[in-house]
Amino acid sequence: MTKRRIFRNTVRIGATASAGLLAAGLAAAPALAETDTADGRLVRTASGPVLGSVGTDVREFNGIPYAAPPVGSLRWTAPRPVAAWSSPRDATKPGPVCAQSPYNKPVGSTVSEDCLTVNVTTPRDASAAHKKPVMVFLHGGDLTTGSGSQFEPRRMAAQGDVVVVTVNYRLGIFGFFGHAGLPGSGTFGLQDQQAALRWIRRNAAAFGGDASNVTLFGQSAGAISTCGQLTSPAAKGLYDKVVIQSASCGSYTPTLMLGQQAPTTTATTKWKPLAEVDAQGGELAKELGCADAATAIDCLRGLPTDRLLPHTEEFSSGAYGTPTLPQNPEAAIRAGRFNRVPTIIGHTRDEGRMVTASLVNPAYGGTPMTEQRYVQLTDQAYGAKAADVRRHYPPSAYAAAGEQWAPALAWAAIETDRTTVCPVLRDADALARRTPVHAYEFADPNAPTWTAFPEGFPAGASHISDLTYLFDVNRPDGTPVTLDAAQRALAGKMIAYWTAFAHSGAPAADGAPAWAAYASGTRHVQTLAPARIGSVDDATEHQCAFWNTAE
Repeated sequence: MTKRRIFRNTVRIGATASAGLLAAGLAAAPALAETDTADGRLVRTASGPVLGSVGTDVREFNGIPYAAPPVGSLRWTAPRPVAAWSSPRDATKPGPVCAQSPYNKPVGSTVSEDCLTVNVTTPRDASAAHKKPVMVFLHGGDLTTGSGSQFEPRRMAAQGDVVVVTVNYRLGIFGFFGHAGLPGSGTFGLQDQQAALRWIRRNAAAFGGDASNVTLFGQSAGAISTCGQLTSPAAKGLYDKVVIQSASCGSYTPTLMLGQQAPTTTATTKWKPLAEVDAQGGELAKELGCADAATAIDCLRGLPTDRLLPHTEEFSSGAYGTPTLPQNPEAAIRAGRFNRVPTIIGHTRDEGRMVTASLVNPAYGGTPMTEQRYVQLTDQAYGAKAADVRRHYPPSAYAAAGEQWAPALAWAAIETDRTTVCPVLRDADALARRTPVHAYEFADPNAPTWTAFPEGFPAGASHISDLTYLFDVNRPDGTPVTLDAAQRALAGKMIAYWTAFAHSGAPAADGAPAWAAYASGTRHVQTLAPARIGSVDDATEHQCAFWNTAE
């Protein structure tokens, strides 16, 4: 099992256009005739009609192409317009999952490079006369795995009175490959996301969506993508608000993942300079028998998908110093060079426990983490600072959960605070100096998990567990994730917060405490748990004063 497998395996839209849409130079989809809307199953997009399905509360349209298939000579090119069609296209089931390693393929799905599709879920009464805010979700998966169809948004669409769109975008070697002289190097997946947003602006009204009110939100790698889109000049005007969940422009990759012999000793983000990505692609081209720089891209485009997939995990970072990302997004956020829109940003309380659990899970080849092993790992990762790290995170502080888990839980807390929470708060501070921000911590200690944890290991509010409160999802093996009554109540409040933000830019929920805006340097965020919704001193809870000086 590869070193990133566990981390990635968890993440298995007419009417006339608005003035803003016309100003963007995008034609609207044609209005529907009354006969077309009798049962709501037929919608005419700008590219052609689609035939979806109608349920009690929502209508669903799945697998709609937003760009031409990026195959053959279009592999590693900017997304091109999709060819128009005239007969109604079946939109009752999702399209293929974007090419990724087989072990991550969602149950019952097919995998293909021809995968640039969206799924649209809209309230039953959404129409040109009753347009709804649009929420566009970017899935996670370390930029190498996952799909939009893994996330079923019926609850969000119906309860929140919003149109929800989930997006497939190119992944791994197909989305983030680079090579000297290749236009778009290292950013094809990000360009796909922008193409989907342009499609949504053009077609929102046909599905009863408001093209002038689009919220982009994502989790994990989807949050990193969303943060990247905040700093991309090409994305300006394609969305009106953003939600960034469990990552940020400055988040680090986990220090230790299954398969690594030793922890990473430097903090590594998901962004790389273009030259580095191009050099990496050049080396791979040589390895695959495409060494001649003049013909390398044509040679690589001629290789079958399966020949490239074994190298997909090598390309999991967006390239900056490019037209899509002129600057490292983290630096751009700090400098104020970003699209200034209302923002929600946050994390789960125990982000690091998911990856750490894989390290000690015998089912994945993991072994128990003793206190001796904990000392060894912290020495390897932090060198001269290791003793100071251990003083802040002594295993004894976690012994109440069980002596056998204490060292692993201490390590997980380090990973939580250093790699996710404190970078998220640093970005929240930078954003809040220039735009309205609301920040949160998802903190259900008994949240359901997506992957197998060792027997007795306390998962807490681990990475990705918050998504089960916003979407209906299945685990990688196909079994559904379920919530108890208290968790369903929390889920209702979270959906209310998220969708109220989409409506107005301010999260609010009936029967729940007000969510105060985040002020740079205040450190207080909204905590979200069944037992309590309110304010928490996030920076203190996660020892950010220490990490902000220790890096």
